[in-house]
Amino acid sequence: MNRLFIKKIITAGLFLVFLFVFSFLNISKNYQPIKAAVKKTEVSSLKEYISNIEYNVNENIYGKYKFVEAYGYIQKLMDKNEVSNFEVVKDTGGKLHFTYFANKPNPTEHLVAKLKDFQSNIKNPKTKLLYLMTPDKYVNGYTKFPKGIPYNYNNETADQFLNQLKLKKIDSVDLREGILESGIKGEDLFFNTDHHWKIETAFWGFSKLVKDMNKKYSLKLDKDNFYTDINNYNIVKYNNVFVGSMGRKTGKYYAGADDFSLIYPKFKTNYDFYFENSFTKGTLTGRFEESLVAINPIRKYDPYGIVADKYFSYLYGNQPFAHIHNKDNPNGLKVLFIKDSLAVPLISFFSTTCSDIYLIDPRFYKKDVLNFINNTKLDFVVVSYSPQNLVDGFFKF
Repeated sequence: MNRLFIKKIITAGLFLVFLFVFSFLNISKNYQPIKAAVKKTEVSSLKEYISNIEYNVNENIYGKYKFVEAYGYIQKLMDKNEVSNFEVVKDTGGKLHFTYFANKPNPTEHLVAKLKDFQSNIKNPKTKLLYLMTPDKYVNGYTKFPKGIPYNYNNETADQFLNQLKLKKIDSVDLREGILESGIKGEDLFFNTDHHWKIETAFWGFSKLVKDMNKKYSLKLDKDNFYTDINNYNIVKYNNVFVGSMGRKTGKYYAGADDFSLIYPKFKTNYDFYFENSFTKGTLTGRFEESLVAINPIRKYDPYGIVADKYFSYLYGNQPFAHIHNKDNPNGLKVLFIKDSLAVPLISFFSTTCSDIYLIDPRFYKKDVLNFINNTKLDFVVVSYSPQNLVDGFFKF
């Protein structure tokens, strides 16, 4: 009896020591992030203030991703196709998806009405409005979900939206069309652990956009098919280096790590890239790979760190506002992209055919978009959101 009691005392003591050490490590790691969060947090209620602090604590838990990896590995051993109550699901090919339960497409009539009103407020009659639909990770005709996994009707929502645009006489280009005939294998279109398309797929999207715009508007973008020829670009492949937005929620042992390809021109280029965000602003000058590509995420290996997110090496991620000036093409198109993150690498490549490209991310841009358009010489305004982002938050016109 005494031995049993002693064992319990030792077990309880070890557990308390573990809690004390773990708490100390957490406090040590969280002190500076919490201090920074307290300083920069502007809130109108105590509840929101506490929520922001709690978020920073949760994001900086000591050894957080070791726990995430262990949890994900257990889910894999159990052969589960969903994690955290369907927050992330796995398709039959092993790719991760964000999804939710739905039984029909989301309503989009009000979004089309906003876009039509936006078009009518563009003062320059020579400035054309174009909607660019990037593909969803659930590729019709290829992707399949295991039985019991919910489908979110993203593609049906996109179809509905584009049909409504057509009725309102708003031009569009749909990059979902022909994607399975792109020459890229179905399993290589998107990253396994991220919601973004691979850089090779984004390059294909760029070439299709050029062809479709030439046909639709009788343009002569890349008339010699030089800039849209992948053979004129360097491709540097990095194996097992990228864990994307979904993989960060499951850990790398659940679905593995992705390969990443850095694509940049072999030919001579000369750019100015201006960017501004809430922290800083600046201008980078030089070749494509010097001005439009952030090397730090490529060099840094941190599978779960946002700073090392390989996808956002292009154009330094989602800047609220940016301006690409192609010094080698002074007579090219002047285009504004109002976009989400899927368009970022595509725009990088599209810049080879243009003189000036402006980028606005409506989630972070605080100024008046129409005011910018009506005070800037533009040939096109391209709005580009992927099917999953056909929601009110992106249509802040």
